[in-house]
Amino acid sequence: MKRLQNRIAESSLTLPIAAIYCCVVWLIAILHNTSASAHSATLAIHWPEMACFALSAYIIVELNNSNMLIRVRSRMVASTFIFLSCMLVSGFQSLSAGITQICIITMLLILFHTYQNRDAAGHVYYAFLCLGLSSLIYAEYLYYVPLLWVLMASRLQSLSLRTFLASVFGILTPYWLISIWLFIQNDFTPLAVHLSGLFSFVIPANYHSLSLEQWLVYAFLLITSIAGIVHCWIYSYEDKIRIRQLYGFLTAITLITLLYIALQPHHYFLFIRVAIIGSSVLLAHFLTLTSSRLTNILFFVILGICISITAANLWMYFLNF
Repeated sequence: MKRLQNRIAESSLTLPIAAIYCCVVWLIAILHNTSASAHSATLAIHWPEMACFALSAYIIVELNNSNMLIRVRSRMVASTFIFLSCMLVSGFQSLSAGITQICIITMLLILFHTYQNRDAAGHVYYAFLCLGLSSLIYAEYLYYVPLLWVLMASRLQSLSLRTFLASVFGILTPYWLISIWLFIQNDFTPLAVHLSGLFSFVIPANYHSLSLEQWLVYAFLLITSIAGIVHCWIYSYEDKIRIRQLYGFLTAITLITLLYIALQPHHYFLFIRVAIIGSSVLLAHFLTLTSSRLTNILFFVILGICISITAANLWMYFLNF
């Protein structure tokens, strides 16, 4: 029996409505507290960030379509990604974070094509090249490398000597190119400083550095991710083996990312976007493929909480501007 949540999840209007919602939130966040004469200039400054977010949403659509992450025709993965991303109001004005998010989603899109293909050295190279490019902005993304090797072996079943070497070359390629420039400049200090953060693990005495906005987003992602993971685990028999493995891959990435944020809250903005990517897929699976009376209610409760958090964070953003 299809309930309202299922009709919304499978509707072709869901993604356009989510896009309109996103535009409204972005415009409110960007144009608030500015004079009418400054609106056009303010909007022009933030076009690159908006373009990065739009490209991320498009790649999410491709990630869902090319892998059939949801076994019914639905745009809920991209729609959920948009709604979850809009909660992070203070992260809108970060071009570097937008670029790294594109790199991470592209990495997943390419890497998923290597499923059970131990000869996919080309795909693996380009996937890890994307990760390497993102690590030029945030070196801490290199922490994902060992985890990705484990997941390639256990979930994608694509790890071999060829793909392992391809991943190493993919990671190193951006650094080789940067090293050429630094060699010409005869100064490797910027690269050394950039990578030095990888070897420092700070144990926080408290978590007062995180704002209420950040706590709300983190808690919501944690709860909804767990709900999605439990649903995937219980009803995994309804999905194909390949899809189960991909969800296992995303589950590991999401949980490790959320755990790392809890242990290193000062890296919140570096990793929360990665958590949003995984959470959006897991939550979309839960919201689309359940159809009980309880989940129908939960659908609107989750939607209402998500919009409420976005509104509250907009308000706090205004007060702190």
